[in-house]
Amino acid sequence: MVDEKTTKKTKKAIFFLRHNNDIDHIAPVLYKWLSTENVPTDVIITTKKDFLHDYRIEYLKQFKNARIFYINDLFKKCSLPYFFNYFYFKDDTKFDKLFKRYSLLRKKVDKSIERIANKIYKDMEKGIVVFDWTATYFVKQMVENAKNRGFITISLPHGDMPYVSLLEIIDALNYNCLKSNEPLKIFDYIVIPNNLNIKRYEKFIEAERLKVLGSPRYCDEWMKIISNYTPTFEIKESEDKLKIVFFLRNIGYPIFWDEVVRTIKLIMQFKGVYLIVKHHPRNRNARRLTEQLINKYPEIKQDLDRNLKFIYESVDSGSLLKWADLIIDIGTSVTWEAVKQRKPVLMLEYLYANHSTIAYYIRATEMKCRDDLYHALEKILENKNVKFYDENERRRFIKEIIDVPDKYVLERYVKFLRSCFKDKFVEVKK
Repeated sequence: MVDEKTTKKTKKAIFFLRHNNDIDHIAPVLYKWLSTENVPTDVIITTKKDFLHDYRIEYLKQFKNARIFYINDLFKKCSLPYFFNYFYFKDDTKFDKLFKRYSLLRKKVDKSIERIANKIYKDMEKGIVVFDWTATYFVKQMVENAKNRGFITISLPHGDMPYVSLLEIIDALNYNCLKSNEPLKIFDYIVIPNNLNIKRYEKFIEAERLKVLGSPRYCDEWMKIISNYTPTFEIKESEDKLKIVFFLRNIGYPIFWDEVVRTIKLIMQFKGVYLIVKHHPRNRNARRLTEQLINKYPEIKQDLDRNLKFIYESVDSGSLLKWADLIIDIGTSVTWEAVKQRKPVLMLEYLYANHSTIAYYIRATEMKCRDDLYHALEKILENKNVKFYDENERRRFIKEIIDVPDKYVLERYVKFLRSCFKDKFVEVKK
């Protein structure tokens, strides 16, 4: 239970975390903030209570100026309506008709959010309130409440830009898709890792409210620290084999899933490999792909566990990256860690209607067809230590995408957050 005793109103930082993405990209900022600033900070998990035991959250618990808790722990008795988390995740526009039809429902949701705001903000004189790149109904109400109290609201990264292309969602057939980012203008500031991301927001948000500060998740300082805490993954059957992880995306992206199945079969034809297929943690139809593979190639059953394993949410991606010799990807930013470590990354460009950021910068990673993948696997199987990257291309990728404008990424984030406490920034919104 959260200790409700406070002696006086003070300045405070509030960080809301929803899921794995937020933790991945905001935990580094929290580490630097908590280790350099003596500001009381609340870190509030809003969805699964299990995230309290995430290894990155466990690391942050060492800092005495932080309280880390699950949102329901704000109340002695959980009186939040059962549909609360549903509204936290979903865009409120999807519920306009529902709210119009059931006004009592909206009143209950609003009342619950107001109670949360009063509980969280009541002892704050000055404050910053931090979410990720989200503007759900819950977030909008909490941001409005914070602004009314004179606090600065900030949207920090919960990811990056794994595609340089903008029509990345499955039904994005024109640039109206960018309007999905317009709701983020509710925040005073939106922080983005690099200049590629500006294209998502510049039509809706003034330039002075967009802060390009680099990538906290993939900067050297955080990678060095978190590598000591990342759980180790081992699997006996993979000994003396080329260890491959294939990271998937969810069904919201234009991916040629039938060819994904064939690609897995292609990889499994090589002797001396152990393949792990890592499903996206929020992929509702993840197991359907596994069933499709086995139905199309029933003989692949004999490879399960012996040379092939499907992983859903049970193993962290960072653990798999430490384990792997080779990474195969169809458009996630998690593989940027592998690039930093000089582990080969093969971007299967022939599987999706996008252009990946890694392939844009580093030519060796771009697999335009099955043949490219086939020959790359042959080459790496012959020598796992083969020089894979053009070092000039790799350094350019790091300079323009991660260390922007230099490697002192986390210092920049702290300096920015500190500036938001200055009186000239704190103005009650009327």
